[in-house]
Amino acid sequence: MHRTIASAFSLFFFSITLSAQLPVTVAELTVEVEPNSEENFYYGFETGDLLIVSLELLEGKSLKAFEVIEYPGNSRILEYETGSLDDKRLKVYERGIFQFRLHNTHLLKKRVCRLHIRRLPASAATLNFNPAVRWEERVDTSYKVQSETLLSGTEVKEIQQRRRVLVKTDTNVVTLLDKLERVHSRTNITTDNVSLLTFELPRNRYEPSPEEPDELAEVVSWAYWIGAGEESREWYQKANASALAQLGRGLTKGAISAGLVSSGYGALALLAIEGVSVFSNPPSGENIQYALLSGQGGEYQELSKGNSVTAYGRLDNITQGKFAIRLMNDNYVEGINVNVKVVAVTVTKTYRDEYFTETREAPVQQLKVVREPVLRKVRVPVLGEN
Repeated sequence: MHRTIASAFSLFFFSITLSAQLPVTVAELTVEVEPNSEENFYYGFETGDLLIVSLELLEGKSLKAFEVIEYPGNSRILEYETGSLDDKRLKVYERGIFQFRLHNTHLLKKRVCRLHIRRLPASAATLNFNPAVRWEERVDTSYKVQSETLLSGTEVKEIQQRRRVLVKTDTNVVTLLDKLERVHSRTNITTDNVSLLTFELPRNRYEPSPEEPDELAEVVSWAYWIGAGEESREWYQKANASALAQLGRGLTKGAISAGLVSSGYGALALLAIEGVSVFSNPPSGENIQYALLSGQGGEYQELSKGNSVTAYGRLDNITQGKFAIRLMNDNYVEGINVNVKVVAVTVTKTYRDEYFTETREAPVQQLKVVREPVLRKVRVPVLGEN
């Protein structure tokens, strides 16, 4: 609700003939607009009138907005950040109501304004027009429109479908580490008795996208072998011979090629791909302390460790990331030559799209538009008696 400090609402009804060229005061108001609020005034005007409005700010810097609206929604004047308005004029083309809106957005301070509204009649015949507005309560009817789906039988349709088909699968063994490392004794004054060998598993690849690749390459497992001294090297060669023999007798799943077995990775590749170990009991010789680590930059997590002449293992639960093998020689006098091998198994799958037609019996659906009336009471301004 607005509070009017002082108002002089002047209506003129003359029974004598006056000049239609003199402006008639409709309202002269001093209005307080509270913080973060607005005030609205409504007055009627006759066809042919010239609406004249003036605004003067008495307290405060400016109003956020001053607007004159041809009711209900035709904005005729809109001024932002205004402090004064001198005799702004509007032509009235049709008898109706005009809304005068004063908006204050300041959160703490009110605005005090003087608002002067006049009308210049088009002729003496409309001089005595009554600009007063009264409020009526009416029932406003709107309609809620929605669609309802109705079923009316079924029909048989041939629908084209798409599915992804695996074209081929390639299994490969990738060498990540193959090194003969010299691990010095504990009393060596120039070099530490600990060596750290690092490696990284191949990154999984999805082309063109991970969601629906035409080709994907993933690491499915990997294996390592550690052997100290000449005895372990000979022991590894015997394991390779056993792997080749198993391949010849058809005891493996056929994942290892004869060329791979004969190349020096047969036993380790067989372990990595199929999880089959052909390694026998470790030989006698110098032991090496080892640890398999996950991580990088000195931030490592220990996965396994041991102290033996030889060691081997297979992992299929961690297939991405960076790793290291730490070797430590506890011999006070003699250094040790240590063989370290690491291989990874990658599986590459190629896919293509295959299209086919499927016959389906589908329900026939029809849409029915339903208009549901919504009634609500509203207060509207109407012109007074004229």
